[in-house]
Amino acid sequence: MSILVVGSVAFDSVQTPFGKADEVLGGSATYFSTSASYFSDVRLVAVVGEDFPDEHIEKLKGHGVDTAGLKKVPGKTFRWKGRYDYDLNQAHTLETHLNVFSSFDPEIPEDYRSSPFVFLANIDPELQMKVLDQVKAPKFVACDTMNFWIEGKPDALRELLKKVDLFVINEGEAREFSGEASLVKAARKILAWGPKALIVKRGEYGALMFNGGSVFSAPAYPLEDIFDPTGAGDSFA
Repeated sequence: MSILVVGSVAFDSVQTPFGKADEVLGGSATYFSTSASYFSDVRLVAVVGEDFPDEHIEKLKGHGVDTAGLKKVPGKTFRWKGRYDYDLNQAHTLETHLNVFSSFDPEIPEDYRSSPFVFLANIDPELQMKVLDQVKAPKFVACDTMNFWIEGKPDALRELLKKVDLFVINEGEAREFSGEASLVKAARKILAWGPKALIVKRGEYGALMFNGGSVFSAPAYPLEDIFDPTGAGDSFA
């Protein structure tokens, strides 16, 4: 019942009204792998630079994550710097340095290719498609994306959705991608592009799941302290 995840492993520097953190372990694949490890075996495919400390790899291994697909190559690790104001649903990107991630060309190890479950974390939709071309008849495929790819490669993303069972995006992305203000209309349009189900993340307001003609609403779990919302969507997925 292994889950294959392909995405980013990065360093994040984040500032919120409640504090700040510099050069902490982040990335979509990191958050997803750590969360999913509590429920299933996880196989991680990603790339990092030679500046990536072994202690972070050991942390992932400590969660039972199979890191054989995590490659360390010459260069610097992907870095993201951002700020959150009191509206923690909205991240303000201050700096993005792709570094080794700019030439990331995922090659799925042979023993990963039969993974029954595949999660395509937030990366270029053309790379997500390349991953699917390498796996052998997965039972279930889920993927995430972001506004950067919605704006830059919408056609590639729509093509990818033809091969996806579950698509996960946030509220603003759903409206932007579909061109619809109503989330119900937005979901109907996105589902027509291929995925069997759509989850729209709404931050502190919970999430909506659209599956065929049905809609399921789940509230958010109330938290007293939120110091860093980065990766919340990846963990939720």
